[in-house]
Amino acid sequence: MKYIATALLVLMTITFIVCGILLWKRRKEPNDHSRTIQALFCWVSAFFTFTFIFRTWAGTTTADGAFLEPEHTFVPIFIQMCFFLYPLEVIQSTISRSKIYALLFSPLLLLVFVGMCAGIEFTPIYTYSDLWTHIGEFNVLFRLFSLVVMLFYGFTLLLVPYDWRRCSASKRLIRIYATGFCLIGCMYFALQITHNYWFALGHQVVWMAFFVLITYFELRERLLPSESWTMPETNDSVPVSEEKGLWDRIITALDNEEKWREASLNLNTLSDYLKSNRTYVGDAVKQNTGLTFNEYINQRRVNYIVEQLKRNPETSLPKLFAYVGYNQRTTAVRNFQKITGVTPAEFIESIKQ
Repeated sequence: MKYIATALLVLMTITFIVCGILLWKRRKEPNDHSRTIQALFCWVSAFFTFTFIFRTWAGTTTADGAFLEPEHTFVPIFIQMCFFLYPLEVIQSTISRSKIYALLFSPLLLLVFVGMCAGIEFTPIYTYSDLWTHIGEFNVLFRLFSLVVMLFYGFTLLLVPYDWRRCSASKRLIRIYATGFCLIGCMYFALQITHNYWFALGHQVVWMAFFVLITYFELRERLLPSESWTMPETNDSVPVSEEKGLWDRIITALDNEEKWREASLNLNTLSDYLKSNRTYVGDAVKQNTGLTFNEYINQRRVNYIVEQLKRNPETSLPKLFAYVGYNQRTTAVRNFQKITGVTPAEFIESIKQ
């Protein structure tokens, strides 16, 4: 089993190193430090994975010690804070970075301080019988509480407000990141309370898969907004209904506030913004356009892209996709092809002919 584990850990170490190199080489493309942060974190993960190989053969892994050891309970909280750096850089919050760090990190730092510096005497736990015997003690309950907090803390990312005009991360991406982070926490929690070596390996494998997915998203899917790049103004709004009311408010929000470019825009968010019912908003769009809300928004976005490409076929597609509100390349291409019947590349080629 150690040979299998060693081969897997070597593969993981190489994977982390390669992901870090790929991100580092293209770190200057975004207008933030997200890729630099993730590249450095990849290399730190490679170091930990590499040391895990030696610990595996020396019998000193987490699965070989006591349950809920303090260093294995509180030190990972620092690693969790490192996990927050990348998404916070991508989100481009409307709140200052110092306030965000203070709000998110203060509870975690408090746990670490109490656990490591408050002079708590921790009872060694070697068996489930020991755990059951000492379960009522503060030091045991505090360690369990810290692990549970670490398990679900990733979902606090969903509470961070962000500036959609500068942000290239949708709510869906943040949910996926938080869920993946929670899955890593689940594997670590299972490892801490079982000391099963397969959970130790599973934790590492999930960690590797998580980093590979983030790297793939960064290099292939993420569309980067450019602060210095603006598009010519066009009048692509549909005629306003003569009937004053909700439809006028919808058009005003989409045109004047440019809500149609908001990456996280959906029927619920627009309804909340208009302080109306999602059914009324959806019906108003359907009655005035003959399309569902999603179809209408995607058509506006694609029509804008088509118009700009007709003006200048050399216009950057990734910048166009990001400008109209798409966060992922595959989503943009799929909607473009669905509405026009051709891919963006085929459309550009037809214009040049």
